[in-house]
Amino acid sequence: MWRGWRAEHRSITGASQAARGPGRVAAVDGLRGLLAVVVVAWHVCAPFGLGWMLGPANVAVGLFFVISGYGLTRGWDGRLGLFLARRIVRLWPVYAICLGAGYLIAGVAPVWSEFLWFPYIGPDANPQIDPPVWSLFLEIYAMPLMPLIVWAGAASGYRAALGMALAAAAGLAAPQAAVVSLFIAGAFLARVEWRSRLLEHRLAQWLGRVSYSLYLSHFLVLELARHAFGPWGGVAVTPAAFAVGWLVWRTVEQPSLRLSRRLARGGDRAATPPAGGSAYPLTRS
Repeated sequence: MWRGWRAEHRSITGASQAARGPGRVAAVDGLRGLLAVVVVAWHVCAPFGLGWMLGPANVAVGLFFVISGYGLTRGWDGRLGLFLARRIVRLWPVYAICLGAGYLIAGVAPVWSEFLWFPYIGPDANPQIDPPVWSLFLEIYAMPLMPLIVWAGAASGYRAALGMALAAAAGLAAPQAAVVSLFIAGAFLARVEWRSRLLEHRLAQWLGRVSYSLYLSHFLVLELARHAFGPWGGVAVTPAAFAVGWLVWRTVEQPSLRLSRRLARGGDRAATPPAGGSAYPLTRS
């Protein structure tokens, strides 16, 4: 799988340095898509007692956090308020649609505060509404810490290691806090621009584009089929899960991306410096 990888290093000495490079790297997008497939495979196979697949699925979710730290650091420009607004606009619509659909499928009354990411829903919550949403809670909770994540990860390896150690230590008191170490790891890796023929292939790129919508919607499709036809129903509708992921991407995620980009353009205009100055735009993601 790793054949064809190439890494190009660039210097990152601080937040402004990190923001000069492009935010997106095609190979990393492709990797995100393949990781989403690993999670889908786990949820398809879990009813058959294939517990060994939980390990790769957990690794995939952990790597999602690393990839978030990687991409967000490459696009970081220091404007935390605009950054948080863009992340909410980017993430909330798909999250809210899938959470609402999950409550309909489960046939229970919604906990409305969960649509604002409170209280935290763990991966083993009962009833199971849409299990993958737990990682979105951690993503959102980590976003106000982005200045610290960039500060720790985009400098020396020593500072990154110290930041990861402190986040892991905080996890002893609040286990969810340990996820910050994965964001810092991604911030540290943001100085490397990865290339891979496999992950830049058209199929991997398509999976990368729809990965967020696929990740949050696939369990709902599988659960509907299993309610009707048992465990093999989930297997039978796996192609439909990818189709639904694409549909959610097309109808919900794409408009939220366009709105996020408009916010970035507005922020760029507001931050335009006088002649001779400079400004670093947010990545158009």
